Amino acid sequence: MLFCDTHIHLLAPEWETSVRARISAARRCGIDLLLQPGVRAADWKSLIELADESPPVFAAPGLHPMVADCWNPQLAERLEVLALNEQVLAIGEIGLDALLAVDPGVQERTFRGQLEIALTAELPVLIHCRKKTAAVLTILRASGIDRTGGIWHGFSGSLETAQQIIDLGLVLGIGPVLLRDNARKLPEVVKAVPAEVLVLETDAPDMAAGPRVLIDVANRLAELRGWTLEETARITTANARRILQRQD
Repeated sequence: MLFCDTHIHLLAPEWETSVRARISAARRCGIDLLLQPGVRAADWKSLIELADESPPVFAAPGLHPMVADCWNPQLAERLEVLALNEQVLAIGEIGLDALLAVDPGVQERTFRGQLEIALTAELPVLIHCRKKTAAVLTILRASGIDRTGGIWHGFSGSLETAQQIIDLGLVLGIGPVLLRDNARKLPEVVKAVPAEVLVLETDAPDMAAGPRVLIDVANRLAELRGWTLEETARITTANARRILQRQD
């Protein structure tokens, strides 16, 4: 029984354990693929190095919208080169965020630039979106993202929004929000959407204390779908490997 965590920040400074301990904990839980999204350009080298050293770990370099104003031609060239690295499975996390002080136009420019690199490299994307769903969907539709697909990170929206995302060839990243007592829309969405659009994530350490939370999310998903935990592992892992082009 093997799982994939499609969004975990293994090198984030908030952790109180060593990175080796975190990877070992994930393996003990049966997590055999951990995808590290990028946040800042300064992270990219470390993401690749950790992926090189640790077989279950892969990288998704990119600029989070919180640092969108750092985007420039030199960073674009660096990201184009990294996109060719065999340890890179996606470009992320990229998108728009209405709760940040960064100028919306700057965020959009950076988002579009990174989308173009992902599409040229034929890589999926990890989408970050807060309070900008309509704008992100409009940009994705115009980009031709259905050629590569991707994961809508931390999905918590309505069934209508989920369907628009699915229609673009993306899947839904289901994480610790599903465990909240006050979660209303998300449980209904995960019961209604096709099985092949569900993948698991922790977004640790921000949304989860450690890799083990992925199993809690999987158990809740199993309960809602009427699956066994083994079925949940098989289905969500197959989905993640398909979208990330890891069929081995």
